[in-house]
Amino acid sequence: MNGDGRLDILNAYGWWEQPGDEKQLAAKATAKESGAAAPWKYHRAPFGRYGRNGEGGRVMGVYDVNGDGLNDAVTSLNAHGFGLAWFEQKRDGTFAEHMTMDNFSTKNAGNVTFSEPHGTAFADGDGITDLIVGKRFWSHREDYLDPDPYGAAVLYWYRTVRNPKAAGGAEFVPELIDNRSGAGSDVFAADINKDGALDILTATRFGTFVFWGKPGAFKRK
Repeated sequence: MNGDGRLDILNAYGWWEQPGDEKQLAAKATAKESGAAAPWKYHRAPFGRYGRNGEGGRVMGVYDVNGDGLNDAVTSLNAHGFGLAWFEQKRDGTFAEHMTMDNFSTKNAGNVTFSEPHGTAFADGDGITDLIVGKRFWSHREDYLDPDPYGAAVLYWYRTVRNPKAAGGAEFVPELIDNRSGAGSDVFAADINKDGALDILTATRFGTFVFWGKPGAFKRK
């Protein structure tokens, strides 16, 4: 998260900074008897939003969204509710929230609105990472524990577009992949058939799906 080359840990409430070698050495004397390593520093940040069935997203992305050299966080705000957002990291280490999609009462990117953005994935096919996300249809079976349970089972690819006129210097542009599959608990993106294009896999209540990417089909403007 802080660009030091070491992997950190995120959740809906903040992130834990992996200690460097110098910190490990400094803590070695006190941790030797207990066998513990140096503690990870916790940084509080609201990367989620509380809802009836929990808070935060399933998989969170960390990459430089707007090209300013700082890593940002991209996530769904509630896997069983509404909300997609990216959090712009500032030079002082704080984060500014930029909404991509909220609920049916708000203005959302591409006029796209769906609930239960549980399964998310992040993939890079052209040098800038994008978000893949969809609706987990009937997360808790056929009931109304989650909002809009009968909404279309959509799967979207959100292109990361760096735009100096947009809030934070970037925006997410949705492209519909399918509206009868949705996204399960997980979404996987990789070049499965080695043709140079990213493919997308997910398993949902409607079955297991593979969406084959077409080589050369996308050219970033």
